[in-house]
Amino acid sequence: MKKYIFIVLLFAFWSCEETKEEDTEKPTVTITSPQDGSIVSDSIEITCMSTDNEGIANVELWVNGVSTGVSDSTEPYSLHWVTSNLDHGVYTIVIRAHDINDNVMDSNPILLTVSNLSDYHLFNGTFIDEFDDDATSIVFISDSDGSILADTSFTGNTSVSLNADKTLDPPPDKINVTIVSRISGEIQIATNIGINRGSDWTWYNPFNEVEVIGESYYTFTNIPDDIYRVILTTKGNNNRPYINDTDTYSLSHYENNEDVLVMGLMNDGTALYKVIENVSVSETHELDFSNFLQAEQRIINNLTGKECVWVSHAGLQSEDSFVHYNRYRLSDGDDEGIAWTSDQNFITNYPPSFSKFLLGLTVGQWNAPGEKSWYQKTHGEMQESVRLIDGDINVISSDIDNFVMEISGSEPDQWSMKLKDLSLGLEWNLYVNLNTTSGLIPYFPVSVTEAYPEINRASFVMTRVDLTD
Repeated sequence: MKKYIFIVLLFAFWSCEETKEEDTEKPTVTITSPQDGSIVSDSIEITCMSTDNEGIANVELWVNGVSTGVSDSTEPYSLHWVTSNLDHGVYTIVIRAHDINDNVMDSNPILLTVSNLSDYHLFNGTFIDEFDDDATSIVFISDSDGSILADTSFTGNTSVSLNADKTLDPPPDKINVTIVSRISGEIQIATNIGINRGSDWTWYNPFNEVEVIGESYYTFTNIPDDIYRVILTTKGNNNRPYINDTDTYSLSHYENNEDVLVMGLMNDGTALYKVIENVSVSETHELDFSNFLQAEQRIINNLTGKECVWVSHAGLQSEDSFVHYNRYRLSDGDDEGIAWTSDQNFITNYPPSFSKFLLGLTVGQWNAPGEKSWYQKTHGEMQESVRLIDGDINVISSDIDNFVMEISGSEPDQWSMKLKDLSLGLEWNLYVNLNTTSGLIPYFPVSVTEAYPEINRASFVMTRVDLTD
């Protein structure tokens, strides 16, 4: 019998590698710029230093405890933060570092104040032929408390851009813009109250574009017995004499070879007219009233229930704009029977060649203390009637440090007040947003008192208020 011996060989295997320990060491991260407490705007780069025993995967920007999704995985680490759409204020900035083993660490926080330029931009203004060339003009911005936010001065034509101090809180959404300068040597002060911050306005005065180059002269014969007065007019210039057959009357001109219109206003409310073509300065024209033509007439119905006070009427050719030097004066007066009928309807007369008009009509009690008047101004075709605006304004307080108005109606879109220094005759016109019915007028900055020492805010009193649509 065979016997077998089985020898079992046991082999043991040992690894040459030791078991690796888990990495739990967190990275380090430090913000290097900007400095804590900095004021920033638009877009900025936030930089940091970050190290780790195994390696950095990326660094990530967190703002006010929320990830921005902005990260960087390559040294030197830089994170682009866009603030242009953020509200003004203080923001907490943290950079979170991730190492390659998913360990994370936050930097010490810093505080950054977002103060974008758009938050502090107040106003842009362009001035063209508005003021005397040698005058010191000052523009200043104020808030509803009258405090000065910014100011600047200039001479001649210019454009200005005004910004508030970025180290202070952002300015309000509504601001006041005041301009002080001289026109024809006289001090002019005007304020717009309650306009939108960031507005961009242009002042352009076309009246300064033309100068008088001389005069033409006129004599009259066969003057009707019932004539009231004559209006001699070119585009932009007029003379309104009471005439006789012995005197000579002059008319100023902006240019040579321009047409002259002569309107003879009659005591019965009608008018005669004559057009003299291509008149140049220094010419003398003898005018025979027997050659004048009958003017067209339009009676404008007065639907206001108020008495007529004044009519101002100008005509223009169809191709002309409404600037001052394109207008022919047709009438201008306050006499019953000439400017309006006995039943208080306005009278207008004009040559049939005119197709558009500028018409100003006033009713009520003009310049009577405590009373009201109404003025309607229209451009274009001749109107058929005049009515009162659906609106009213009453003065509750005329104190310049605490004015209060009561405004009603559906049509007004602005109101204004006129202040006057009664001792010097200086006037200050303020145009006010309809939503502002109380407040105080602005204070003057040092730049105004230095350039115009005669201006004293405390000397102004309210003399008139207006409501417009």
